[in-house]
This record gives sequence, structure tokens and C-alpha cells, in this order.
Amino acid sequence: MSRKRSTKPKPVAKTTLKKENDQFLEALKLYEGKQYKKSLKLLDTILKKDGSHVDSLALKGLDLFSVGEKDDAASYVTNAIRRIEGTSASPICCHVLGIYMRNTKEYKDSIKWFTAALNNGSTNKQIYRDLATLQSQIGDFKNALISRKKYWESFLGYRANWTSLAVAQDINSERQQAINTLSQFEKLAEGKIADSEKYEHNECLMYKNDIMYKAAGDNQDKLQNVLKHLNDVEPYVFDKFGLLERKASIYMKLGQMKDASIVYRTLIKRNPDNFKYYKLLEVSLGIQGDNKLKKALYGKLEQFYPRCEPPKFIPLTFLEDEKELCKKLKEYVLPQLERGVPATFSNVKPLYQRRKCKVPPLLEKIVLDYLSGLDHMHDPIPFIWTSYYLAQHYLFVNDFPKAQEYINAALNHTPTLVEFYILKARIMKHLGLMDTAAETLEEGRQLDLQDRFINCKTVKYFLRANNIDKAVEIASLFTKNDDSINGIKDLHLVEASWFIVEQAEAYYRLYLERKKSLEDIASLKNEAEGKDSEEASSDIKDNQWLVQKYKGLALKRFNAIPKFYKQFEDDQLDFHSYCMRKGTPRAYLDMLEWGKRLYTKPMYVRAMKGASKLYFQMYDDHLKRNSDYVEENSDDTGNNGNSTSSQKKKAKKEAAAMNKRKEIEAKSVAAYSNDQDSDVFGEKLIETATPMEDFATEFYNNYSKQVREDEKDFVLDFEFNYRVGKLALCFASLNKFAKKFGSMNGLFGSMVIVLLRATRNDASFDQILKKVVTKSLEKDYSEILPLSEVSNNNFDWLKFYQETFGGNDTRGLLFLYRYCEDVAIEQSILKEVIINNISSLEPHAQNEILQYQL
Repeated sequence: MSRKRSTKPKPVAKTTLKKENDQFLEALKLYEGKQYKKSLKLLDTILKKDGSHVDSLALKGLDLFSVGEKDDAASYVTNAIRRIEGTSASPICCHVLGIYMRNTKEYKDSIKWFTAALNNGSTNKQIYRDLATLQSQIGDFKNALISRKKYWESFLGYRANWTSLAVAQDINSERQQAINTLSQFEKLAEGKIADSEKYEHNECLMYKNDIMYKAAGDNQDKLQNVLKHLNDVEPYVFDKFGLLERKASIYMKLGQMKDASIVYRTLIKRNPDNFKYYKLLEVSLGIQGDNKLKKALYGKLEQFYPRCEPPKFIPLTFLEDEKELCKKLKEYVLPQLERGVPATFSNVKPLYQRRKCKVPPLLEKIVLDYLSGLDHMHDPIPFIWTSYYLAQHYLFVNDFPKAQEYINAALNHTPTLVEFYILKARIMKHLGLMDTAAETLEEGRQLDLQDRFINCKTVKYFLRANNIDKAVEIASLFTKNDDSINGIKDLHLVEASWFIVEQAEAYYRLYLERKKSLEDIASLKNEAEGKDSEEASSDIKDNQWLVQKYKGLALKRFNAIPKFYKQFEDDQLDFHSYCMRKGTPRAYLDMLEWGKRLYTKPMYVRAMKGASKLYFQMYDDHLKRNSDYVEENSDDTGNNGNSTSSQKKKAKKEAAAMNKRKEIEAKSVAAYSNDQDSDVFGEKLIETATPMEDFATEFYNNYSKQVREDEKDFVLDFEFNYRVGKLALCFASLNKFAKKFGSMNGLFGSMVIVLLRATRNDASFDQILKKVVTKSLEKDYSEILPLSEVSNNNFDWLKFYQETFGGNDTRGLLFLYRYCEDVAIEQSILKEVIINNISSLEPHAQNEILQYQL
């Protein structure tokens, strides 16, 4: 009788499991030693025996990521996570997954797996430090405090842990606990501070005083304690400026103005060129509004510090008597011109801006009288720099012919000074002669080929003149061009935001020019009725490619800026632990404040506004433009779409020629090392079916989270919400704009008309939203709006705008121009109004509007 074969699985031998476990631990040690390939070999051995070994799958993913095979790494990690129920894996596996997620910048997932490692029994207390760092990175400071405390409890012997705990407590407004933490460590470290630790000790002492100062508020007793602490630690503090500034501010809060004034005089003695100290000295002496006393004060200070700027300059900001002011201006400006100080105009420019009516005419007369007494042969230095000053003066007051006259006089006398070429180029720019301005700067650049400043300035001007190739050629002189024919890749690598944005704007202008050229060629082709149709078709195809190329490159360059800023944000990760190790808590808190406003920085906002023009335009008419291109292409293929074999060959030949052209051009515009394999011309970006979602994801969401309400660009906010159909938010933007700039503002008038017309019966917005906005407009603006005419397309909205809001605001008129169809205004009539209105603008601004906005 035969025995039945058992269907139960054979038990795995304990020795086999132990061997696999030992191999895994060995692979883990190899990973920690950065021997990734050896670690992978061991893991492959384990996975051949057991392909579902979760720990090995996770570690292999981490190893592959470390050697740069990111796609394969993601596949292994995904496979590992799929085999885990929730987070119930081994502590080591969870830790490995946490490290992988941190490396891929998935910070929330990383926190989840690090937390799981601890919950699942990990005894590695270092995880708490990593956890605190990640929680700080995402702004979860409440949980970061818990993690800091856990780590501090495990490693009490390191100052960094005490400092980091105090910082976490301070951020969470537990200021007294933070003070206690720092005080406790000071007692432990008393008499044990080595020379190498003195700077860190100084920083922590001042940081403790910062916390005490914040906690004290206006409480007199607490402020006295802060002052006592400051006096106690003074011998150990290196930052004497910070200490004295804190002392003075405490005295001011305590009302001890005399003591505060003594401290500010000490600060002035230490740094007599700091304008801030002089202003605070005025406050401490209580003489801000008394010009007579201020004049006496600065007279004495000028005697004490005869070679310093502030005592001479500040009286010029408040003296009212013209004769006295004239005398002081002479004493301030003429000695600088005699010495040949190039920055003389820059020094007095704040006076030009604050006291437009009084200072410029006086200085013009003073300097002209001085120049008339100079001999250009015997007084060369005063002559050229006085001419330079007058050129800047006349440029400021928009007298361009005189500005040219004086800068040419300086150049004719001394044609070897780079500064003169820079100023002449600025004057040409304001005259709208961008090509001439760029060539002038190039002439100046040739005088000093090693000067980075003039190099960058010349690059910027060539980009403003839309001469991108020349700009890139000059920029490439100061870049590494190891694997590229120019410096574009290196400029992206070093995150040269100014260049990328200027280039993006240049591509955008070229796109608009080519788009207009394409429309002209197409209309001429229709008028020609088939004559020279082959040549016209070739021109159309060439321009179609250039339109697509410039548009795509403009958007690609704009989109590079949020990548830089995301990198800036990610770079903060290391500083959450680095600043604690180096003992710089004050600098760390400054960095956190900087990070909270990162996406509101000027260069980011400039790129966002530039990209918005393209995204909004793509949303408005991208589909229409595509259909126009299809029709134009189909017209060239033959009758009724029937193509002969010769036409097919021709089309194939043209496609091959275009591909070859793209391949050649790609080398000169590639922004990244892998661009040749990806979207080098930004074609995928401009083919998106969701432009508004892309704009929000790439730019607007980050900006709107961080920007303060009083600093928000309400016009951009209005236009974005208008396109996504959020009329209630449009009204909110309109209201905020009115509160800040007034409801009789021309730009407000344009926006309110567009919003009112959005509530008409045939408008394609949500009916409920239209009713809500209509009621809101009736409630707040019924006195100025013709609410009964909202659906009347024959109503003269332009006349209403001009009569109600003045009609002289160029920005308001241009806003209306963008929405002509929505507000039922004939585009040609509005265009004529805008052209008549811009006559008062300087030539450069006029050209910009005529070429690129109308």
C-alpha cells in the first residue's frame, strides 16, 4: 500500500532563515559603508531564494537609488510596500523606507515610515533626530518638539540637543521652558567651555536673551531682568553690536531715553556710517519733529565725524529754508565732484525721489554753475564726473537730449571709462533703442574683458534687444562649457535666475513677433490667391515652427524658476540639524522666516507673471490656434485632402529636414544634461490640456500660500480666478484692490466692468455664482455701476469707463483690451484710445506697449 504524499509546505529551516538574516544585515552594513554594488549582490542572493523578502526589496530599492537607477529603485520600493499591511513591517524595513522617502523628498511619507519604525520596536534613537528634522521641514513644529525632546532624553551629553530642544520650545511659544532649558545647560557647562566652543556659547547666550526679550513684551520688571541678564553675559558675548542694540531697545521700552541715547552714541562711534543709528538717536532724544534741534545735533555730529556721510546727508532730508538747503547741498555734492566720486548722483538720488519739487532744480543749478567754471584740459577729473552726474540728472527728469549731450561730452573727453558706456546704454534704453544700447555696452565691455559686472550687464541688454544668440555667446565666456556648446546648462546648474528670466522674456517677445509675422504672411497668401503659394507655404511652415519654438522655450525657461525655488526649499532640510550642531540658533530662526516668504521673492513673482501670460493665453485660445494651423497645413496638401505620392515624398522630406533642424538647434538651447532625451523645446509644456491647473501647480499655489494679503497681486489673482470660474473670489480680489488703491482707480474700473459683464445672462459661468456676485455688486457698487445694462451689448462700456474712472490709466485700458470680447468693446476703437493715452510715457514704455501688448 502506497503512502499518500503530504500537501503541507515544508518548514523552512531555522539555519536558512538565520543565514538570510545575516546576509541582509551584512548588506545593510555595506549600504552604510556606501558599498552599494556589493550590497546589491548580497541582496540578489537573498531575493533569488525568496523573491518576497520585504526587507531585501526595500534595501535593494535604496541601493539602486544610491547608484542612480531611480526608476528601478521606485519599482522595488513599490513592490516592498505592496507586500506590507499598513505599516506592520520590521523596524529595519520601515527605517529603510523612511530613508528612501527622505531621499526622494517625499517628506510626509518619510515621517510615516520613521514613526512606524519606532512604533514597531526600533531601538535606534537616532530616528528621533531625523524625524524632528523632517517635521521641521514640513512646518509641523508641534510634533518636532516631541521628537526633539525624545532625542534630547537619549543624548543629554551634547549641547546641540539642548539648543535644538530650546529652539523647538521657542517656536511653539513655550518661551519660559526654552529659557529654563538653556539655563540648565549653562549650569552644567559652567567652567568647562573650551576656546573652540566660545563662539557657540556666545550665540546661545544672545539667543537666550532674545527669548527673554520676546517673553517680556512691555512688562517693566521682566525687561529689567532681560537687561540684568545682558549685563551679566556681556564679558562672554562677541556680538557687541547685537548686545548694544538690544540694550538700547530695552532702555527705550523702559522709558530711560537718556541711557538709550548714550548707547546709540556708542554705536555711532563704533560705526559712524550706519544711518539707522542716527535715526534712533533722534528718537531717543525726542527731537524727531524739531528741525532746529536736529540741525544742531547733526552740526555737532559732523564735527565729531567729518569724513562720514550720515551727518552731512540727513540734514538735506528735512531743511526747508531754500538758501540754507542750497548751501548744504553745495557742501555735500561739490567736494565729491571735485574728488571725482562716480557715485555722487547715487548718493543724492534718495533726495531726488523724496523731494522731487525742491532738490532737483537746486542741484541742477549748483552743478551747472560748477561745470561752467571748469576747464576740461586743466580739470579733467572734475569735468568728466560732473558731466556724468548731469547726464544722470537729466535722465532722471526724462530730458533725454540733454542726458545724451552730457554723456557724450564725458565720452569724447575720456573714451576709456566703462561707467560712461553703461550710462549711455541706459539712456538709449529709455529712448527705446535697445539694439543701440546693447551695442554701446558691448563697446564698453571690450575695454575690460575680465569684468564680470559689465559682462552680465551686456548680456542683459542683448537679451532685452531680443538678440539671444549674442547674449548667450557673451554669457558663455564666464561659464563651464564642458559638455555643451554654450553656457545654458551651466547657468541652469548654478541657478542664475536673472539670466533665465531675462531669456524667457526675450523668447516671449520673439514669440509675439513671430506670431504677428505668421498672421501677416497668412493674410498675404490669401490675398495673393495662389500666386507663389509654394514660397508662401514654406514661409508659413518656418514661422509656425518658430512660433512654437519660442513659445515653448519661453515657458520652459519660466518653469525653471520654480524648480530653483523648490531646490532652495529642499536645501533647508540639512540646516535643521546643521544650525544646531554649529550653535547658530539665531541664524536658524532667520532662515525659517526667510522660508515662510520664499515664494514671494521678486524673481519668483516676476517669473510667475511672465508664465501667467502664456498660460492664460493658452487657456483662452490654444484650441483655436491649433485648428488654424491644421487648416493652413491642409490647404497646402492638395485638392480635397487627396495627396499624390510626390506630395507624400515631399512631406516626408520636409519632416526629415525639420527633425534634423530640431536636432541641430537643440544643442544650443538644451538646459539640462538629459534635455536631449526630454522636452528640450518645451513642446509638451505648451501642448498641455490643463494650462490653468499647471499654472496653479507650478506657480500660483505656492505663492498664494505665502503672500501677505496686503502684498498680493490682486490683478493676477482676479485674472486667475476669472478663468477658473471662481467669480466670488474675483469679487474678493476686487474688494481688496479697492481698499488698497481706491474704487476710482482706472484699473479697478476695468476689473469691475469685466466682473459685472461676467454676470450677464449668456455668460458661461455658474448661475448661482453669478447671482451671488450680482448681489455683492449691488450692495457695494450700485452707485457707480449701470447694473441694468449688464446684458446690453449695445451699451457704450468704453464711454462709461472714461466718464466714471477717468480713462487715463494705461494699465486699466490695457486690462480692458485683453477682455474686449467679454465687455463688448470694439478692439480697434480701444486700441486707438490706448495709443493716444501713451503719448506721455517715455519711448521705451511706448514701444513695449505698441509691439507686445496691442
